[in-house]
Amino acid sequence: MVKLVLKWIFLMSLFLIFSNCNNNPSEADLRLIKEGQSARLINEPDPEEVRMRDLIQQYDTFVAHKFEELDLPGLAYAIVKDGEIVSVRTYGVQQKGKEALIDEHTTFRLASISKGFAATIAGLLVDQGYIGWDDKVTTHLPNFELRTSSHTDSLTIRHTLSHTTGLKEYSGVSLINKDLSCANVLRGLKSAKIEAKPAKVFAYQNAIFSAISEIGRATTNLSYGSLLDSMIFNPLGMEDASSSYKSMMANQNRAIPHVFSSKTGWSSVDIRKKWYNVGPAAGVNASISDMAIWLQAMLGHRPNVIPEKVLSEIFQPHIPINEDSKYYETWAPGLSDAYYGLGWRIFNYKKHKIVYHGGFVRGYRPEIGFCPNDDVGIVFLTNASKNELSTICVHAFFEMYFAPRVSR
Repeated sequence: MVKLVLKWIFLMSLFLIFSNCNNNPSEADLRLIKEGQSARLINEPDPEEVRMRDLIQQYDTFVAHKFEELDLPGLAYAIVKDGEIVSVRTYGVQQKGKEALIDEHTTFRLASISKGFAATIAGLLVDQGYIGWDDKVTTHLPNFELRTSSHTDSLTIRHTLSHTTGLKEYSGVSLINKDLSCANVLRGLKSAKIEAKPAKVFAYQNAIFSAISEIGRATTNLSYGSLLDSMIFNPLGMEDASSSYKSMMANQNRAIPHVFSSKTGWSSVDIRKKWYNVGPAAGVNASISDMAIWLQAMLGHRPNVIPEKVLSEIFQPHIPINEDSKYYETWAPGLSDAYYGLGWRIFNYKKHKIVYHGGFVRGYRPEIGFCPNDDVGIVFLTNASKNELSTICVHAFFEMYFAPRVSR
C-alpha cells in the first residue's frame, strides 16, 4: 500500500512539472484571445523593437552608400526613440588626408541649428521670470532702434525669435561678416529696410534674432555663453558643447570644415571666426554625443532641465512659411503645411508634426528633425559644405519611419 502511494505521488509530481514547463496560455492570454486580440508568447520579440532595429539597419545602409558615393570627409548621426539613444554612428575623418577619425566626441559647428538653443534659453528666462515672450525689446534694451520709432516700439521678443520682425530678409548680414560684436550688429540695424509690420510676414533673420543674447545679458548680467553653460550644457551633461571660436579651436577633437570643387573634390579649409559673434543664430559647437542628449531633451525627456511648457511654446506654429519652399522642397511630396515657431521650423508631414531645422556655415552642414508624437528623432552632422546627403538625410529617415508597415 505504501509503495502504491509513493508511486502515485511520483507520477503526480512529474505531471505537475511538465504542466508548468509548457507554453500553455495564461488566463490573461486566454482573455485577450477571447476579446479578439493576439496573445504574445513569453519570448516573442516586440514588433516595434524589431521594426526599429530593421529601420536603423536600413537607414545606416543608405548613409554608408551615400557617404562613399559622395566621398564625404566625415559625418556623425544619432537616432533617439522613446527617450533612448538607439543608434550613434560615425564615419570618416576629421580632415581629409589625416588619420584622426570622427568619433562620438568630435565637435562640429551647428550653424543655424543653434537657433533652437536660443529659443530654449529665452523660454527658460521666461519660465524663471526674467522676461516675457511679448515683452518689448526696448523694455530690456532701451537704446535699441530701428528705422522708425513706431516699429521700434512695437517689436517684441517673440517677433525676433519667430522671424516676424518686418525687416527685410537677412538684414544685417554685412554687419555680421565684419565681425562686429552682437551689440554693434544690433546697433547697425537702425538703417535696415522695413518691409512689413511685426507679426505679418516671415522673413528669415540672423542679426535681430540674436537680440536674445543682449536681452539675456541685460536681465541676468550673464553672457550668452554663460547662460548656455549654466542653463543647458552643464545641466544636460553636454560635455563637448561650447559657444565660441576660442572654445572650438582649443578642442583638439574637432571636425575640420571642407568645401567641394569639381576639380579637386573635397578640400579642408580654416574654421572661420565669422558668425560666432551672433551666437544665438549660429554660434554653438557640439559633438554627436551632445546632440543625442539635446534630442532627448527636445523630445521632453529632461523636464528637470527644460520644462514641457517651454517646449510647448517654442514648438507652437507662429507664421506660415509655405512660400519658403526653396529650402525644404525635398519634403514637398508629403508636406501639407509649414510654419516657423520659435527657433524651429514646424512641418505637417504626412499628417505628422515634425520639428526641424537645418544649418550651414562654410564647411559644415548639420540637420535635425523629430516627431514629438511618435517620440522619435534624428540629428545629423557633417564637416562638409552643402551636399546631397545633408539635404535629404532627415527627410529620408522619416520616409523610412512612416513607410507602410509590412506585417510579418
